[in-house]
Amino acid sequence: MLRKIGGIIFFTFLGIFMLSVWFQNYYFVSEVASDGLVLEVWNKPPSRQVKERKLWEETVLRFEQENPDIKVNGLELRFSPQEFVTAMAGGKGPDVMHIWIGTLTILARQDFIAPMDDYLADWDQKDYIPEIVWEPTQIDGTTFGVPRDTYFTVLFYRKDLFRQAGLDPEHPPRNWDELVEFARRLTDTDQGQYGLGLPPTTWNLMDFVWQNGGVLIQRDSRGRLEASLSSPEVVQTLQFWRDLKEKYHVLPPNALATHEDIAQMFALGKVAMMMGVANQLPILINKYGLDFSATGIAPLPAGPNGLRASHAGGEVFIINASIPEARKNAAWKYIKFELSPGNQLWKWVRMNELKMTIFPGAFSASTNLLNMPEFAMVKEELEFVRNEPHFPEWVLMKDALDRDLLQAIFVNPNLHLENYVQMFNLKINKRFFPFDQEKRRP
Repeated sequence: MLRKIGGIIFFTFLGIFMLSVWFQNYYFVSEVASDGLVLEVWNKPPSRQVKERKLWEETVLRFEQENPDIKVNGLELRFSPQEFVTAMAGGKGPDVMHIWIGTLTILARQDFIAPMDDYLADWDQKDYIPEIVWEPTQIDGTTFGVPRDTYFTVLFYRKDLFRQAGLDPEHPPRNWDELVEFARRLTDTDQGQYGLGLPPTTWNLMDFVWQNGGVLIQRDSRGRLEASLSSPEVVQTLQFWRDLKEKYHVLPPNALATHEDIAQMFALGKVAMMMGVANQLPILINKYGLDFSATGIAPLPAGPNGLRASHAGGEVFIINASIPEARKNAAWKYIKFELSPGNQLWKWVRMNELKMTIFPGAFSASTNLLNMPEFAMVKEELEFVRNEPHFPEWVLMKDALDRDLLQAIFVNPNLHLENYVQMFNLKINKRFFPFDQEKRRP
């Protein structure tokens, strides 16, 4: 009996010991492994993405060969705001990872991510990244992220459907009038085919507003933010969107179609044109079977007065603010290696060898690859690209615009547009910019 009890106690302690070893290996990567420092990195591609995983592993191997005192522990964890904040608050966040630029302001204000200016001071690639790409990484004069990749919104169009409609596939719409004309010719409701896919989201709306000479957010004379949704330029843009659906009938009948819905319809040839970013191409090709040879990519059409605009975005590398300096320095070495011209060129060659889809968003904005065929589409974009607003409340504000403004306009054709927008603008200012809108008190 005693031997039995002793065995139970032994195996219980053994189990606790093994569990603690696993826990430490997973959550508390040691400062220094037997042969060097261990760097914990998120964003490792899952094993089902065979080519992406192979590219990542080969990159890590080359980094470790160049930096033999650093080992990379990659985890298959992608950025999710709630998961990331929970991990960081619990002291279990990564040393380095890349995140969507739109969340950088929130994380910086919570002191989760480290300032990068000291590292960037002597980085020889810094000046090759356009200022428009750096702008959203800088908060109150401090830089908190390094652009990993960049996307610009463009117009995707089906060359095969253009030919069927008697349109020149090398002549995409250049302005709003042509957008309407082409969309009408490309619409065949009997075949369930529509000229334009346009999900009712702020992500799409902001480009049209800029093209019409307006803005969604502005600063008053004292530099305070305020919504400007009731301006004539924004109201006219919203009316144009409504006309696309109610007057010209060129949009799919599902007024609340999502970006994924539209992407699938585009890949299947049920939508002839849609707004998108080059980073979507692998999903359109691999998930939905898009024939890339039948796809055209063009700048967004200009507004009524010839004004062109599209918005930029992408991901940025960040470093954990709470880790020791040795790990921060190792994280910076990892970022520099990833973004170095040598690695970017190797990546381009290797992606070609693996027959992966080449698209500009997969590469650093610091790398001069614009003379390669795949990058011709982005040359012109840099001239008129803009950034989304980047203040902490912007993500929540976009949700409110999508849910309470754009959906209402698309779903209710009898809605009095101008009155509704004026009331909604007051509501947005009261919620997100809560100073007295009439007295304009400081």
